[in-house]
Amino acid sequence: MTVVLIHGLSETRAAWSRQVAALSETANVLAYDIRGFGSSPTGRADGTVQQMADDLAQLVSAHASAPVFLVGFSMGGVISQRFALDFPELTRGLVLIASSCAVGRGGRAFFNQRIEAVETGGLESLAVTNDSDARGCVWTDSEELIAEYKEIRIGAVRDPLGYLNACHAMLGIADEPLTEQIAAIQKPTLVISGEHDPYCPPKASVMIADAIPGAEHVFIDDAGHCLQFEASDTLNKHIAEFVRTNSNHE
Repeated sequence: MTVVLIHGLSETRAAWSRQVAALSETANVLAYDIRGFGSSPTGRADGTVQQMADDLAQLVSAHASAPVFLVGFSMGGVISQRFALDFPELTRGLVLIASSCAVGRGGRAFFNQRIEAVETGGLESLAVTNDSDARGCVWTDSEELIAEYKEIRIGAVRDPLGYLNACHAMLGIADEPLTEQIAAIQKPTLVISGEHDPYCPPKASVMIADAIPGAEHVFIDDAGHCLQFEASDTLNKHIAEFVRTNSNHE
């Protein structure tokens, strides 16, 4: 069985180091850089989650034994939902971590502000926000952990068009939420949220779990947005158990 790890905005596959190490003991693990981040070129991006899901489908078809388990964090969770809708035959199950199925007023303002900043200030504008973003994404006060995550964010974006593409894709679900569409997902789904997540608060995960038939919601105490860093042991146990339980699901 194959588990595909899908990172969030301003990240690379390096964000999954703790999960790759743990999950590789029992599964084939595939982590990749989303279009426009890390080593993946932006190419002819169209600013849609559909294109990102199609990118993933091509990757899965070329490098993995389908159907696969998708483990998506934040934006990666949105891509996972779209993938399950568009490519159900390639999907075995979903783990959606600190994600959402809609973008509200606050999220719309966040992405619009970032788009304006990058369009006027280029990559330098992102460098200014990296420290605050890294700190805002975790509940812990561990400077070592914050520094590790900040380093990933600094190296994630090399092409401003890649970052802008992702922001426009996320704004797409502000205009057309996935909430009603994901009711059509008929795959095992685990939704995980952190108690102190300021970006995708627990209520966003509840919306997903309520919309997808049979979805389970797990709440992790004393953690923020980046659960794969500050709650890695707990998160890994939940993912591994979900994959084990549903490995024979058709």
